[in-house]
Parts: sequence; structure tokens; C-alpha cells
Amino acid sequence: MITGWRLGVFLFSFMLCYTSLSAQPGIQRNLHYEAQQYLVLDRYGRNRVRIPLGSEVTFKLKGDDRKHSSRLVGLADSVVIMGNNDIYLHLRDFEVFYFHRSHWKALRYGTMIPAAGFLIGAAVYPLVSDPFYDQEDSALIGLGFLALGQSFRLLEWKKFKVNKNARIWVAGY
Repeated sequence: MITGWRLGVFLFSFMLCYTSLSAQPGIQRNLHYEAQQYLVLDRYGRNRVRIPLGSEVTFKLKGDDRKHSSRLVGLADSVVIMGNNDIYLHLRDFEVFYFHRSHWKALRYGTMIPAAGFLIGAAVYPLVSDPFYDQEDSALIGLGFLALGQSFRLLEWKKFKVNKNARIWVAGY
């Protein structure tokens, strides 16, 4: 038999659960779960990427050199429905998926700020009475930061190639 403070803790926890789940209609939680469908990109155990419905997907199709970007609208057994116009694409039509790395973009723009400072310093060199760097040094340092920032563009997108070592499948039925 539960007595004393244990009874108080039990009743308090019961009342807390009861009021948070069913007593207030504005706070009422939905205990009903729906199956979520995912487009799964799998490298056989090393990396697995799940793309839920409604996500923006950047990809390249086989035989096409352009990157396409569209929203994932629906999934079937081996068909992906993309975009507002309901474009049906088979899973075998995809060649590469691209994923954006936002931290590389921030790093790229972070190197552009000192580059702009050094290049502006080289441009207004005759106006500065006591310069810290020579005009040539300031221009070279600014161009170095600019080149470094532009080289980060190569690392901004992560590729997921679909080949014999990777597969695409639909999960979550």
C-alpha cells in the first residue's frame, strides 16, 4: 500500500499527466502517429541520409549536366514525385544528390571581410597618413584572403553519388 509522501508524489504525477494530456483542449497532445515516408540515400552502413517529404532536394539526373532543385512532394515504390507540377522520376534516373553545407558559406563570407578591408586599404593608401602596411603588401594580403574565400566555394556542397556502392530507396510505408 502506498502511504505518506509516496502517495502524494503518485497523485501529483497522475494529475500532472491527466491535465497536460486531456483536460485543456488548447494544450491537448495528439497521441496519434502517422507513418512518415523518407527517401533514403544509403552507402551500405557508412552514411545514411533520410530526406523527408516536403524537403528541398538538389540533384543531377543521368545524362544531364545541370543541377536541379525541387521540393520532394510524394514517394511511391520506385517513383519520386518532385515539384509543384508533379514531375515523376524513377529512382534509377538520379545520378548525384547535393547537400548544402552552410558553415562553409559562413566561412567563405568571413574571409571576404578582411579581404575587403585590405583591398580598400590598398586603394586609399595615398589618403592614409601613417599606414601599417605598404600598398603592395596590403593588396597581396587582400587578394590572398579573396582567393581563400573563393576556394571555399568548392567545399560548400557535399556530393552523394549513386553508383554500385550506394543505393536509393523509399522507407516508411
